[in-house]
Amino acid sequence: MIVTHLKHSYPNLVEDLRAGSAAGNSFRLEGLTRGQWPPMSTATATGYLDYLVGTWDDIIISAFLVNTIVVTPEGKTIFDYVPGNEEKPSDAFASMFSSNVAVDPAEWLVGCPIPGGPWKQGESRNTRRYDLEAYLDDYPHLVSRIDQDFGGRMASHLLDHFAGVRSVDLKDYPALSENESAVVTGGTDVTVVRQPGGTVVVTIPTGTRAQIMIEP
Repeated sequence: MIVTHLKHSYPNLVEDLRAGSAAGNSFRLEGLTRGQWPPMSTATATGYLDYLVGTWDDIIISAFLVNTIVVTPEGKTIFDYVPGNEEKPSDAFASMFSSNVAVDPAEWLVGCPIPGGPWKQGESRNTRRYDLEAYLDDYPHLVSRIDQDFGGRMASHLLDHFAGVRSVDLKDYPALSENESAVVTGGTDVTVVRQPGGTVVVTIPTGTRAQIMIEP
């Protein structure tokens, strides 16, 4: 896998959605994930050109198939997918494409933990390579997701969730459901969601009076 870190661009996209100005957010998210990134040669990426994931804090927030590196005139890297240009797959990777996934064979990764753990200060200019089989060894319970069809909107629904305009089923997003403090219910129609990064989103029905106390 190629792992990218959308540490600034993803929060900006969330803020745009909250402000009602995130038109075409799915296309924007894909563009942000694919690059432009610092130079990475095809030789360096060999063995890792299967999936491209975008990450923010402790979660994968976007995922795409990738098998090609495009170099821009400025020398930057864009990760792309060209049908028929796959590397020779491992047995594990080949089996994924015989599954019953109908919409997006990369979507099972959305909502999963970051490959290789949290980003470290100054690490590789916001890109990382991580072996797919090693990732599944790290998180064997994720293997059962590979054969699931999640409907094609996992990333956009997660974006809506972080923007506070939608509540998602946390069971579909392992990195959220494994956080014991991720959701605190406050009555039938009130939810308090602690997002990665520490932001708390309170959702209440229109017309409901609320008071939020912030302890020093």
